[in-house]
Amino acid sequence: MSIILKKYKGDVNLPKYDNILKFYEDYCKLEQIKRTGWLMRKVPAERLESVGDHTLQTVMLASVLARELNIEIDLLKLMEMLMIHDIGEIKTGDVASVDVDAAIKKQNEYLHAYEILSSLSADTRDYYYSLWEEMNKKETDLAKFAYCIDKIDAVIKAGLYERQYNLSDLFSEFYEYQKNRQTFNGSLLDELFEYLEKYQSMDNNSPKTI
Repeated sequence: MSIILKKYKGDVNLPKYDNILKFYEDYCKLEQIKRTGWLMRKVPAERLESVGDHTLQTVMLASVLARELNIEIDLLKLMEMLMIHDIGEIKTGDVASVDVDAAIKKQNEYLHAYEILSSLSADTRDYYYSLWEEMNKKETDLAKFAYCIDKIDAVIKAGLYERQYNLSDLFSEFYEYQKNRQTFNGSLLDELFEYLEKYQSMDNNSPKTI
């Protein structure tokens, strides 16, 4: 298959690649933003994942689940949705659910996501923003699956961190929270979610590390 470079569609008043580089430099800031929920739960700061780490790992998790479980889904769109799902946190920082200002910060993410994407051409901006908005509204099957990927990643990570750093009840806190919310009930990941409790309790001779 040949690769065709189509006509540039960005701002003609800017040098050709300025808008792309401006956006990408902003996007790379995600690797500097630590996930505050783990910090609050005493996960050692030197091994604390960033929002960028989380984003990459949700994309990998989505890909391997779709392929291994033979899920018929628009995988490219799903992965792109996950790649930009926390983009507003470039401006707001990571928003933990227990943050007293979480609702306000989440509302601000709408404005910040659009602002960051506005470095790009209108077509590209609108495409990514539509994915971001679709995931946040959780009205489509794809968005619901992406949301479940995002949430189950945290449960898996809680188990990893608990084993890695001998933390007490970290996994059960995250697992029970999502169980009580019925986050995965009727979803494609309900069986995996239920299995995580068994997996966490296994006596493994070789400890899992991250």
